[in-house]
Amino acid sequence: MIDIHPPQHAAMTRRDFFIHLGIVVLGILIAIGLEQSVEYFHHRHLATEARRSLVAERDTDEISNELNIFATKRHQRNLQHDLAVLQALRTHQPLPSGPFIVRHVRYLYPEDEWRKIHQSGTINYLPEKLIGIDYRYTNQDAFMARIDRSNEDLYRAAAVLRTSSDPLNTTFENNLAFNKFLQRLAAAHENLSTQEIEAEFATLSEPANFNALSPAEIDSLEHAIE
Repeated sequence: MIDIHPPQHAAMTRRDFFIHLGIVVLGILIAIGLEQSVEYFHHRHLATEARRSLVAERDTDEISNELNIFATKRHQRNLQHDLAVLQALRTHQPLPSGPFIVRHVRYLYPEDEWRKIHQSGTINYLPEKLIGIDYRYTNQDAFMARIDRSNEDLYRAAAVLRTSSDPLNTTFENNLAFNKFLQRLAAAHENLSTQEIEAEFATLSEPANFNALSPAEIDSLEHAIE
């Protein structure tokens, strides 16, 4: 036998139904509001951290920018000297003194934070306009890409200066020492002594046998340098 017990309370009226429904809806709205509040403050925290990281990264990029301007001017001067050497070779004149350098030194731009805020979506939590910052990062990427293309063509043409029997003109230790020099140069805002700068850049000189170059090779190298 199944015992059927009568309800212990009176049947729910329409008024009771709407009261219960209102309580449920109010509870849901409160839960949603709390969740959105937590998410809002979390987004504000992410935006604050992103601003702080971007400011620090932009300060570092400014140092890289200063050194890259210095290095590019130095590279132009080196290439002008190289052209003078090639012109002297062509006209059988004494070669100008000084190292023959084709390498373009550059300082990398850190872009980790900028890429991170895009990949994570944090960029959407920054209400201020970032067009100017975006423009600067885009210019940096274009600058580095242009250097890569230019260096690739230049280094390929400069291969005529070496033979398979030549020793390596660079080593890991040499690169490490030169990178430390660049760090000192950046920290000193390029105010190192001229003697130290000239000595360090001289380590990038090509150990070339110019007398072995044919007229066609001189023309090809000159065209790449120009």
